[in-house]
Amino acid sequence: MYTVAIIIYPKTMNWTYMRQRPQQLLTQLGAIGHQVFFENLAPLDRELVEAEPNVFLFTDHHAFVRQKLRHLRKSQPVIGWTTWARQRTRLASLYSPDAVIYDCCDEFPQWAKYEPKMVDAADHLVCTAENIRMRLSLAYPDKPLTLIPNGADEGFFNVPAAGRPHDLPSGKIVAYIGAWAYWLDHELMAKAAVAYPDVQFVSIGASYGDIPDYKRLSNVHILGEKPHQELKKYLQHIDVAIIPFQYHPITLATNPVKAYEYLAAGVPVLSTALPECIRMEPYVTTATTHADFMEKLGGMLSRPDDRVLREERVAFARVNRWLDRGEAAHNVITEVLKQKGL
Repeated sequence: MYTVAIIIYPKTMNWTYMRQRPQQLLTQLGAIGHQVFFENLAPLDRELVEAEPNVFLFTDHHAFVRQKLRHLRKSQPVIGWTTWARQRTRLASLYSPDAVIYDCCDEFPQWAKYEPKMVDAADHLVCTAENIRMRLSLAYPDKPLTLIPNGADEGFFNVPAAGRPHDLPSGKIVAYIGAWAYWLDHELMAKAAVAYPDVQFVSIGASYGDIPDYKRLSNVHILGEKPHQELKKYLQHIDVAIIPFQYHPITLATNPVKAYEYLAAGVPVLSTALPECIRMEPYVTTATTHADFMEKLGGMLSRPDDRVLREERVAFARVNRWLDRGEAAHNVITEVLKQKGL
């Protein structure tokens, strides 16, 4: 029986777009010994680009199938790993994998119509959050299912002290790092900025969808997207890191990557009462209403951070690393290969 495989992640996103679950898990699988091929959205300057050890980007699927895949599949089984249910047909028609793993990591309502056929085609389901696990287990009770939450990036631990980034304002900082999107509670953000005019509210991340204008609030700073490895330089200067999400089908099923990254840096974290963040208490503080959020934010800003609490946050992140999630994904692949007799 094989213990490693050829893994194909079909065209969904650019490898360099933020640093999300697919990149993190596939990096770990490459480190374990699988050969990973990531179909990039944007064109590349050559046929294959090795983004991480054993992780290769490609865009010309015709050349990849004809020149590379047909030789690879002679020596190892091919696994299709996708996070987008809409890619079922692309996986089957272009790559003909020996097995398919569907990683359900988001609950975008517009994707729901593609799910039943994707699940039917999958040999194993993976998901990120307990709410998704419960829904999938009830909807598809006969389908193997494994919960693999998101995790902390190893690079966010033990970061050497660095100077304050030039675009980070002076004073106390409350920061949100992640997609600056419609599922944020922008009303709450604006209220907090008005309530604490001497505190600087910072957003770091790509804009996504229709979002309001904050120009009237001089203490709100939209810094835009930064390279993932630059984020740790900002985190060491943040007083409180926030996850101010609305209560929405997407957010109620999200296991926020940013929470693990905040905690790996030891930063105090305040979130709206998302189910997955409630499960992270006491390392993450949660608030149910706007008033509750504002009160808890004020308390966190007024109290000096405690060294013991900081160490406890980091310790929680250490037992929730992407390294561990990669091992869990590898175990799923091993089980699928075993069940398929490969």
